[in-house]
Amino acid sequence: MAIWKKALFPFQILFAGAVVLRKKLYATGVISRYVAPIPTIVVGNLATGGTGKTPMVDFLLRHFSQKKELGVLSRGYGRKSKGFLAVRSTAPSSDVGDEPLMLAQKHPNVFVAVCESRPKGIVKMLAQKPSLEAIFLDDAFQHLALQPTFKIVLTTYTRPWFSDALIPVGNLREPATAAQQADVVIVTKCPTSLDEETKNAYKTKLGIAPHQKLFFTTLEYGTHVRGAAEIPIYEFIKTPFVLLTGIANPSPLVEFLKRQGADFTHLYYPDHHDFSKKEIASIKSMQQPILTTEKDAVRLATYTLAQCHTIAIGVGFLDKEGAFLELVQSAIEN
Repeated sequence: MAIWKKALFPFQILFAGAVVLRKKLYATGVISRYVAPIPTIVVGNLATGGTGKTPMVDFLLRHFSQKKELGVLSRGYGRKSKGFLAVRSTAPSSDVGDEPLMLAQKHPNVFVAVCESRPKGIVKMLAQKPSLEAIFLDDAFQHLALQPTFKIVLTTYTRPWFSDALIPVGNLREPATAAQQADVVIVTKCPTSLDEETKNAYKTKLGIAPHQKLFFTTLEYGTHVRGAAEIPIYEFIKTPFVLLTGIANPSPLVEFLKRQGADFTHLYYPDHHDFSKKEIASIKSMQQPILTTEKDAVRLATYTLAQCHTIAIGVGFLDKEGAFLELVQSAIEN
């Protein structure tokens, strides 16, 4: 282990102590927890980001939003506003956050909102739309002020929590044992060729409890890119282009495009990056078609980028998708 990481151990101990104390205050009832009058389903993780929470929420909305009146509540990471806001599809991403805006645009029949306080957000959502039947919460596993109906926790195949450590040494926001509070554990971004032996090894290392269900998913990419027109991906990549990403981990997308034989220049920015006018001018000066993600596209919408195209990034279950959907449906109808 690197010497600088060893130097961070005292801070890790302090962080762990604060996390344990906070959880104990809620568990013993010293601080009360809000229970919503309708089902609330949390999609969260233990790590600081990049596990695929928003694609999972998108996946769930695609399966359930045509049958139920659903809402989505998020903190709206990276937004410059405060408090509760209902997310309109035409809102600036700086006001509501890129991920909530993306979900609102993709699912116009879903009530998407942002609020730092999940209990306050739920109360306001129900006041504005009493007909809501369930609410999905994007990244609220550590929001102890809410007692959700159902908890889904995600971890990536390449950096599962058993290979990680608490902040600041690693990326975990709480000890790995906290995952046992979840109803479902999903290992995301898996290779499609994952064998049963590896799945069983992950089940053991993740410490899956008897009451929990474990699933494995992979990333799926759209067969077409969308811009002024919809173009098959195999046609689009015949011309050199710029790949523009501001997401937590673009590596899977980069590898996917390389496997397709694409010739591109990758401009990599941090997650939720707020593009400057200078950066946009530099991108325009490259005078090449641009490919970006749906999440990045909502932050780029205020700029006029010629030949800008998006590729959809979705979730695919390696197996047992039906069993997972049945669990969520049961939670929604609880």
